[in-house]
Amino acid sequence: LADIVPFISFVSFFALVCGRPSLNTRIVGGEAAPPGSWPWQVSLHISKHFCGGSLINDQWVLTAAHCVESFWNSPNNVSAYLGRQSQEESNPNEVNRRASNITIHPDYNSSTVDNDIALIRLSEPVNFTSYISPVCLAASDSTFYSGVESWVTGWGNIGTFVEAQIVGNGQCRCDYSDLGYISITDNMICAGFQEGGKGPCFGDSGGPLVSKQGDRWIQAGVVSFGVGCAKPFFPAVYARVSQYNEWINSHITRNQPGFITFKSNGSESDFNVSCTKPTFDPVIVNISEGTTKHNLISPFSTGFTWP
Repeated sequence: LADIVPFISFVSFFALVCGRPSLNTRIVGGEAAPPGSWPWQVSLHISKHFCGGSLINDQWVLTAAHCVESFWNSPNNVSAYLGRQSQEESNPNEVNRRASNITIHPDYNSSTVDNDIALIRLSEPVNFTSYISPVCLAASDSTFYSGVESWVTGWGNIGTFVEAQIVGNGQCRCDYSDLGYISITDNMICAGFQEGGKGPCFGDSGGPLVSKQGDRWIQAGVVSFGVGCAKPFFPAVYARVSQYNEWINSHITRNQPGFITFKSNGSESDFNVSCTKPTFDPVIVNISEGTTKHNLISPFSTGFTWP
């Protein structure tokens, strides 16, 4: 025992407990998640839900910068609901906390949407339960190859949670090159299906994109932006969590989140990508009235105007 104590002392407690939801026993893409399936999911409110987030330790939430950039100097206006299952029905397992501090990445650029990531400190810690617990975060040496299975969760217009596949940055740059005014940087990670039909929508911004490794769920991305909602050939774009390992730890100096290295199997096929789009009939997705008007790049938050 004496031999392992020095090692344990350097391991964050949250690296031992994160990403292990005790009630997540099955995955059914696109359907409502059973209570407790995603215990790190956070609902951010200003009178009503406007963005998502993820609990990363007992007092900090990770979200998108564009969700909270208007409130960094008035954080008490933002409430975080944890353990919430539904936006319409009662939630006996939830707790809520006011935000006491909002930290936006210093290099966040609202025009390019680069570094779209922010931290929220809660007014007081939360107790972990089967319905409230932290997610693991992808460490800086993580690799997410094209085709890695992932899931995005939230209360947006398309569903509670859906499956997606990681799309390599090379392919993603090709997909977005037609727009001419957005650049996919190394600080971003893309996920979706080229035929469309599954992905985040308005109200999902700030929420987590997670992948499973062994018995751990590891957050790869933070919902940032896209073209419409799950449109063919345009995967959703996320802030790449592994790029912010050092930045997050520089602000959370006590009870640091659990950073876990995610390693993809095989080799990265994205290196051989050519900028051509396959031809097939795209899946037409029916989404709630109004969202189909957002044909250009849009944040997946609600109630705010994109700069």
